[in-house]
Amino acid sequence: MSTTLKIKERLHRYVDEADDSFLEIVHAMFDKYREQQVAGYEADGTPITYEELKDQCDEAAEEIENGNYHTIEEIRKEMKEW
Repeated sequence: MSTTLKIKERLHRYVDEADDSFLEIVHAMFDKYREQQVAGYEADGTPITYEELKDQCDEAAEEIENGNYHTIEEIRKEMKEW
């Protein structure tokens, strides 16, 4: 059995036997780890974390709500003018 598989089995046992405070700690650690993972890349190759991607999505949603966007028709018109 691989070391990784042994660790996973041990963690499953810990979770099954854990109290609420332990679960909250593990959950917080996982969330922090996940936020720091690379979710994708900018066009120039710069990595984007999940936290940065969420922030970009929140900003984009706010721009849309404020009416700051271009329709497909507007973009097509601009493209033809080039």
